[in-house]
Amino acid sequence: MQMSKREQNKKANREAILVAARDVFSQLGFGAATVRDIVRASGLAIGSFYNYFNDKDEAFAALVEAIVVPLARELKAARAAAGTPQAFIGEPYRLVADFARTDSANAALIVKNQTLFRQTFYLTPIRTTVQTDLETDLGRWMEEGRLQHHDPVLMADAMLALGIDLVVQTALDPASAPGRVAFLVDLFMARLAPAAHPSA
Repeated sequence: MQMSKREQNKKANREAILVAARDVFSQLGFGAATVRDIVRASGLAIGSFYNYFNDKDEAFAALVEAIVVPLARELKAARAAAGTPQAFIGEPYRLVADFARTDSANAALIVKNQTLFRQTFYLTPIRTTVQTDLETDLGRWMEEGRLQHHDPVLMADAMLALGIDLVVQTALDPASAPGRVAFLVDLFMARLAPAAHPSA
């Protein structure tokens, strides 16, 4: 079903505001940015902003959601396809590094607003989908004997914290990503790899 001209304009205006917000938040940081900065960058009237968002917090939340929702799906799929503990740990980190290399605009947003992204992913009492999916997968692999016994909540927090660091470091130095991913795999394998059973 084709959108009307009015619907197309509304969608285009909302997208223009979000693009402007991402640029402003990436340059100034969330704390320093104002709604006026976003409106000025969008080229739209200030009333247009308030047609879609009540404040800059809502605009930032929309940007976070646009990153988190597809990334959560991809990370979950990567773990589901993993056949070994190395892949379970490594493939999601490779996805995160690829995201930082290929989506420079969103990576810049994360780099400038690291504290807010940390709060979103693992420093809040409200668990995100990314957290709960990872906790569930860690728990299942542990129950199946494919990972050593551990606390899935604490492990998920640690993995997510280092995942955000991986985004930041890869955005700043893309060539370092393979070595960083390999280091993270070794780090978590040292704690999570199931003990080898001696042959009879």
